[in-house]
Amino acid sequence: MEKLLDVIKERRSIRDFKDEDLSKEQVTTLLEAARWAPSGSNIQAWRIYVVKGSKLESIKKFSPGLLSDPPVIFVICLDTVEAENKGGQLSKEVLSKMDIAIAAQNVCLQASYMGLGTCYIGSFNKIAIKEILDLPENHIPELILTIGKPDKIPTPPPKKELDELTEWVGWKDE
Repeated sequence: MEKLLDVIKERRSIRDFKDEDLSKEQVTTLLEAARWAPSGSNIQAWRIYVVKGSKLESIKKFSPGLLSDPPVIFVICLDTVEAENKGGQLSKEVLSKMDIAIAAQNVCLQASYMGLGTCYIGSFNKIAIKEILDLPENHIPELILTIGKPDKIPTPPPKKELDELTEWVGWKDE
């Protein structure tokens, strides 16, 4: 059985996908991973639009960060009404966006475990995406995740040493 840390270390941003469709069962498993993500006050103010086909092709025209041809994308939106009604302005402006990132990371890790690849896309036109998907006014696209079977798996980029990223506060030297 793989250890979670191994899956985390193996996950890559995949930009080249094989021309293979995903099954509804695979996609549902990824959505379950998102559903079980922690959320401030359990608000879960994200909405995931699972997109493929002609709508995906239309979205690509307004997403300069989406350079590949994935079979599926998740457009993850913030439900601003639910975020504000249940968590206030701070939830709407900050906390629910962090919750979206956590849900997306769950999807990416589950995808990696399943032999699939993902890539975060933040460069896109929100207004165009809303129009293409005919989103309700209160659903604001915050993130696109590409998903598919990797064609190429890049080597891992260099990572800083723990000493460069960590300060131990209140710990006695052991």
